[in-house]
Amino acid sequence: MECLSTTKSLKINIKREIGTVVIFVEGANDEFTILKHIFRKIFHYHYIEKSRNKQNFRDYDDAFVMEGNKNSRVFVINLENSNIKAIKEESDYKDAIFRLLYEKFEIDITKVAVYFIWDRDNQSNQKEDTLWAIEAFSNAYENKNGEMNGLLLLSYPKIESFVLDNFEKNTFYLEEDLKKYIKKKKYEVSNITKETLIKSVIKLHNNLRKLGIVEYDTTNFENVNKKVFSIEEGIFEQKAYYRILSFVVLILIDLNIIEKKD
Repeated sequence: MECLSTTKSLKINIKREIGTVVIFVEGANDEFTILKHIFRKIFHYHYIEKSRNKQNFRDYDDAFVMEGNKNSRVFVINLENSNIKAIKEESDYKDAIFRLLYEKFEIDITKVAVYFIWDRDNQSNQKEDTLWAIEAFSNAYENKNGEMNGLLLLSYPKIESFVLDNFEKNTFYLEEDLKKYIKKKKYEVSNITKETLIKSVIKLHNNLRKLGIVEYDTTNFENVNKKVFSIEEGIFEQKAYYRILSFVVLILIDLNIIEKKD
């Protein structure tokens, strides 16, 4: 998609059927809160989650599911630990998740859209591990080199950048703690709407243009992901903080929930 500069260029397809989507996240709280609000409260899809701290899936098969959306299912699952290496490493935990998805929900992980939503946490995630994940996971439906399908969507420095993007138009640098800043400004996930999501896309596009990126393709995202990673790492080495940027909202573009107007 071309990096657009006005909300008038985009629209939300509220009737979009997305089939089955599996989203793996690193955290145990914030990611679940954000994704549950978006997919359950705003778009009224069938939302199901599995925390590493819980034995079973929690199936929100409730009144929030809009008629016609029963077959549009969003699964949000965190992996065994928050280190990005958990995506790469073979583990009994991951095998058990895949087995449960197949046995309980008849989901073959290789035949559905898969996303990985991760923070660029330079303290717990090594650069080489993050770069490996960028190169390995560039398409939600298919991938290369024998790796499983999946699209990696990073947030710099953390997923709260996505929350900020829903409410502020121009913030690109923030030297103070992001979580404290959001709390001080009283930016609540519950106040995210279809309209603010469109604004967050424009914010992302404006930030990408500042980095010299004028278009991107979510079906082959490696080059853009690598370019942003390289620039962000360079900034961090010089100033000890990242520029505010989150790719989380691209999941809605990749699924054609948010799309360009004709």
